[in-house]
Amino acid sequence: MNKLSLVLSTNISAVVTIVFITAITIAGELYKVVGADGKMVNPIKDYLKALHGHHWVGKGVWAVALFVILSCILYFTLRNKKDDRSIAWTLSLLTWALVLGTLAIFGFFTYEFAISH
Repeated sequence: MNKLSLVLSTNISAVVTIVFITAITIAGELYKVVGADGKMVNPIKDYLKALHGHHWVGKGVWAVALFVILSCILYFTLRNKKDDRSIAWTLSLLTWALVLGTLAIFGFFTYEFAISH
């Protein structure tokens, strides 16, 4: 097993998963349509709820699946990688994705709370 490829693939997969969770969380809140009964519905959240029982569970299941599948694909794609500097770069990218994703979700819900009250 090439440990360098494993670290790189999981770091990149984690970045993509963070972006996915951030995007689907914000999109799920913003994308609302009028249902047949005249009430506002959230199609993304309703779809996740229909598949998994709750939209939070659905996001978790999709995030784990995305992470595992992408990690496997990238591991085999990057298995001949020899550059140790790539680890520092992907860890930096992962750190920034985590910070920006957290700030985006926190900022979005803070804004939503502020305009609704």
